[in-house]
Amino acid sequence: MTRVVDGALPASLARRARRAIARLGTSRLRESYFTTFWLPDGARPGHAVEEAVLALWKLAGVRCAGVEWWIGRSYTNRLPIEFHYDQDVKGRRRRHPLGSSVFFFNRVRGGQLVVTDQTPRRRAPTRLQSVKPRFNRYALFAGDRLHGVMKGPGERLRVTLVVNFWRARPTDVPTWSESGMYRALCGTSRASPKKR
Repeated sequence: MTRVVDGALPASLARRARRAIARLGTSRLRESYFTTFWLPDGARPGHAVEEAVLALWKLAGVRCAGVEWWIGRSYTNRLPIEFHYDQDVKGRRRRHPLGSSVFFFNRVRGGQLVVTDQTPRRRAPTRLQSVKPRFNRYALFAGDRLHGVMKGPGERLRVTLVVNFWRARPTDVPTWSESGMYRALCGTSRASPKKR
């Protein structure tokens, strides 16, 4: 159900992306799972996190119009979301990505990604698989699967990069440069995005 790749990124890129995320501090920490960005096919990265997104997209080998990405940051005893389906939340009809994926930046107690075989058409799961958070571990699964995060003691911040692959851009999801958010990913809070 879930493909797991250890050592998914060059370690230097994974560390650069993690340092970029650290520069965010507590900015939008509670909203991190709901602060999403679009990166279309053929786009150039605006910072190290988008470099990581592009490298993960290449590793996944999914042909699509683009990817929706976000930085998941939470303590495992205060998770902002429950088990859910990834979908175009603002769209007029339910639409799921072709595939979903989670890249782990750190090891934490608890915080396992759990993926089930439940889909919107199959109302009860018959199997599930869990993936422990480890530095540079990448988990990929079908975009219409019920999944979530297991609670834990919450002593450390769980940091992930979520990349979902779409046939067409999800409704009202801006690119990072369009959004005006997370400017610190470039190195300073006042940095302007790179031109495409």
